[in-house]
Amino acid sequence: MSTHAVTAPSGLRLRSGPDFDQPILFRLPNGTTVDVLDASTDGWSRVRVALADGRLTGWVSAQWLEPLALAPPPEEPAWMTIARMEVGIQEYPDAQHNPRIIAYLRSTTNPASSDETPWCSAFANWCMAQAGTSGTGSARARSWLTWGRALSSPRPGCVTVFRRGNDPNAGHVAFFVAKRGAFIDVLGGNQRNSVRISSYYLADWLGYRWHA
Repeated sequence: MSTHAVTAPSGLRLRSGPDFDQPILFRLPNGTTVDVLDASTDGWSRVRVALADGRLTGWVSAQWLEPLALAPPPEEPAWMTIARMEVGIQEYPDAQHNPRIIAYLRSTTNPASSDETPWCSAFANWCMAQAGTSGTGSARARSWLTWGRALSSPRPGCVTVFRRGNDPNAGHVAFFVAKRGAFIDVLGGNQRNSVRISSYYLADWLGYRWHA
């Protein structure tokens, strides 16, 4: 069982079964905390929510659930511990730029001066550097597909690479947290313009990597 928060802007319908045709039991407001009891492979999760008059169990569309920060497992690598300490760093609005994100960008060969520059790979490189481990030095997410060695199954904190859209050159990179049904939870940068734990589709996964 894991704890997640509802991220649907207008709320999320709690249904009696894993299907849009199932009756609605309750509408969960954005930000509601739920316990995920079971994650199916078709994009639905069975959850339990605490209400004023008791607890209610039902099914919700898993794409609108986001894991809350988890306690670090004792075997996680140093770069993952460092990444956790950065949770909450986010882009500044308008013409302002967060100097922390600029520092991430300076860890690559593309040291941009704007926090609106894609920075997921920069964040991964910065975390590696702080941990005394060599990264790729590249601002490209897919550069991590040739870093270190491939893993046949994930390890806590391993580098995890996803495709992004249909562009064969585009991607996203972050650190593995958990796998649940059709989703992989990762901690990374430039996730909703911040450092946070977010969920990505398993169908978009490209590879797990570990230092050589």
